[in-house]
Amino acid sequence: MSWRKLHSPLLFQWGKALQRHPQHWPEACTASDDDMTGRIEQWRVALLLSKDTVARTDLGAGSRAHKRAEHGGKDIRRVAELAQNSLTPLADVQSLVRWLRMVRPKGRFLELGTSLGVTTAHLATSGWHIDTWEGCPETLRLAQEGWQEVGCDAQITAKQGAFADHLAALDDQAWDVVYLDGHHQGDATLNLAKALSPRTTVAMVVDDIAWSRDMYRTWEVLRMQDQWRVTFTWRGRGFLLKAPEMARQHLRLA
Repeated sequence: MSWRKLHSPLLFQWGKALQRHPQHWPEACTASDDDMTGRIEQWRVALLLSKDTVARTDLGAGSRAHKRAEHGGKDIRRVAELAQNSLTPLADVQSLVRWLRMVRPKGRFLELGTSLGVTTAHLATSGWHIDTWEGCPETLRLAQEGWQEVGCDAQITAKQGAFADHLAALDDQAWDVVYLDGHHQGDATLNLAKALSPRTTVAMVVDDIAWSRDMYRTWEVLRMQDQWRVTFTWRGRGFLLKAPEMARQHLRLA
């Protein structure tokens, strides 16, 4: 449905923030650092044009566009190819930044799956602090170099290693929003969601829910779980909201 048909005042404002036409954006989410955005996008272009290679260690489901190596999940990838296949479009990530600003002015965001770090950098312009986990040490190194170059590294805390190891080491940490984008396998996604649900105060976002039939079945299981009162899909992502004050509902936003 269109954001115009949303009855909940909260979802109505969130829907306006996520859509692409600036004339309808809520005033509270329109502030932006154009200089920082420009530097991040220059970095994106540099990655897309790069002739370098990276020794990629993939602990997740791998890429649909590139066959995974047989030994330890490691292969040599061109940085430009990795950027072409993995970077989130600017319009989408800017919509997510506006949505975060509507959730609250500042908060804590956990991203599982840093990749090259361009999305992470844009999310850091929201005013939120971004924690990000990445399995591949070389990919994370490239991301950290980029954050330092554009000047957003102070807003980002990164950890390298298997997600399960990071989960086992957590104490009382919690996040306002958790973003799952690093393991496109159904059972793994369900396990991550189960482990992080008690540590999520507002919403969990599952990227690439149409990646495979397995991932879509996983999304169907997640959206019916009792702890998520409101769910909606938007541009290939599934949003799971705690929203205890709202009526249970499942939506698909255009």
